[in-house]
Amino acid sequence: MGRPERPLDATSGPIAAFAHDLRALRNRAGNPSYRELARTALFAPSVLSSAASGYRLPTLAVTLAFVSACGGNREAWERRWRSIAGQAAMASGPQDGRVPAVSSADSPLHLTGVQGATDAVTRLARPAQLPMALSTFVGRAQALADASRLIGLAGQVRVPLLVSGPIGSGKMAFALRLAHTVSAGFPDGQLYADLDSRDGGEQSAGSVDNIVRGFLHALGVPVHLVPGNPMQQLGLYRSLLAQHRLFVLLANVRDEHQVRPLLGQAAHSQVVVTSRARLLGLDDMHRIDLDTFTRTESVTLIGRLAGAARVRTEYDATDAIAELCGDLPLAVNIIGRRIAARPEWTIAYTASQLADRDVALDRLSIGDVNVRDRFASAYQLLSPAGRAVVHHLGLHEAGWTTAIGVAAGTGIPIESADELLESMVNVGLLRRANVAGRYRVPRLVSVFAMDVQRDAERPAPVIASNIDCSSPAILPVNVTRGLTDSRISQAVICA
Repeated sequence: MGRPERPLDATSGPIAAFAHDLRALRNRAGNPSYRELARTALFAPSVLSSAASGYRLPTLAVTLAFVSACGGNREAWERRWRSIAGQAAMASGPQDGRVPAVSSADSPLHLTGVQGATDAVTRLARPAQLPMALSTFVGRAQALADASRLIGLAGQVRVPLLVSGPIGSGKMAFALRLAHTVSAGFPDGQLYADLDSRDGGEQSAGSVDNIVRGFLHALGVPVHLVPGNPMQQLGLYRSLLAQHRLFVLLANVRDEHQVRPLLGQAAHSQVVVTSRARLLGLDDMHRIDLDTFTRTESVTLIGRLAGAARVRTEYDATDAIAELCGDLPLAVNIIGRRIAARPEWTIAYTASQLADRDVALDRLSIGDVNVRDRFASAYQLLSPAGRAVVHHLGLHEAGWTTAIGVAAGTGIPIESADELLESMVNVGLLRRANVAGRYRVPRLVSVFAMDVQRDAERPAPVIASNIDCSSPAILPVNVTRGLTDSRISQAVICA
């Protein structure tokens, strides 16, 4: 038990009344000790105690931290503080008419060192972690307006926003443009984490523990103040989320379990999640579902990347390219950059390359960005039965499928086929069609499925070191992948 606080006469002046009401707020919160408040407010216990002493008006930062830790109304207390600070400034005259400054003793995370060590001061940082946004962003006007409206809805708690959509639909680009659109409402900073955990492992960069520790450091919490217990780290992060006005972007979320711990009640901070899956297990989420571009948006993006004049000259070929890309934003972006990089090629020539299904996915690659890898990563997330459905789709070129058709083609029950098609929606390969029971199979997904099926049908190579073949064939790359140089030099395929 600490020493009892000296009595206050709330009628002796506005500062005493202010301190008196701070004490009352603390009592209504269960009368926690100042040491307990310090864990949430991130100010030293002595600073919080001084705020309620009535000797002087505390700084605004200390006041708001005190109020937030006790569950008070920050806006109301800020208005009251400014009113009292303004009265004090007017009474003191022009020579020293200043509102209380933030001293080193009142700075966030003020620490009393062990055995009288020198005080350490760390100001709460304003992180700016978001990746660079696309300068060529086009379209999505209605979706942006809807998302901004949802973020702006009044309420005691800001509801997280989920941006979902199929592979390559531009979820990340949309989220970054949204962050720029609403940035004025979140002046305390922006946090970002990519939860893509394909590398696996509990200690992967995308693990919740690593993300939370990174967020705490980004917000200015010194290493020695970060709790050792992961649950306490999570609690501290959520407390900071509740006290400040932050924009948090959690990208490439795979499932609900992966992101649920990072969602907390916050009146002023906004969390935005991007995922191929719909994450239907998450309660209380606003949702924006992105689809492919409109044709106008596709053509506009190609014009921005490759030049509007070239598009006007070969508009029909540009339209054909958008059609061959299925108006998929990722594919349109890649092909637009390829056209820009080869000004000597006509757009019609590029369209002819895309029209060849055998090489279409090879053309949708530039640098380290390609469509095939995105589809392959989703394919790997499917169950063996789900992969079998992909093989089935590779046997046909239809732009849609149904559970009945899959069941007939694979010999499984209709209910199982429907569940497998839903799993393909959740990994971003398929979309539901406007007709009940139908699923859209985008052209590029169909091309990928044909490639997968073709690889499955290709006969396994005969690998030997002493076989005399009159006409050995060259091993394809996908066969030799994983073999040592010496094994490849010995491997032959005999007709």
